[in-house]
Amino acid sequence: MQKQEIVDRIIGIVEQELTSASKAALESAEEATDEESRPENKYDTRALETSYVASAQAGYAKDLRTALQAYRNLVLSKEANSGPAAIGSLVTTLGNAGREQFFIGPARGGLELQTEVGPIIVLTPKSPLGSQLIGKGLGGSAGDRRILRVE
Repeated sequence: MQKQEIVDRIIGIVEQELTSASKAALESAEEATDEESRPENKYDTRALETSYVASAQAGYAKDLRTALQAYRNLVLSKEANSGPAAIGSLVTTLGNAGREQFFIGPARGGLELQTEVGPIIVLTPKSPLGSQLIGKGLGGSAGDRRILRVE
């Protein structure tokens, strides 16, 4: 799978997540301010709790918008190279878990993209493994993994 295809799939996933998160935040905000959410007594905290949920969901939606913009602005190198790994690199490793592929992205680490050759896991430089891979080239190591390929 080409790197641009990976980025396009990530953008599609983040767009779907953003749509869902924005809708959920709006619904929670409406529920928090709804007439039926008014406290029935001084111990009734439903409206307050709902407003906390709405605030958290709005924050998540903001994070997704930031991630989406980061992927839309990501400039990928068109040339195959053997390192060093950087944001936008597709890295293949071999370790105790076998052969694995990682895409180092600017955000939204933890996504797992299924491909015809196996899963590609999205890492960010903030993750432990992502930080170990950044700057390493062919033959380098990250924990128990040896780098076989950097694209």
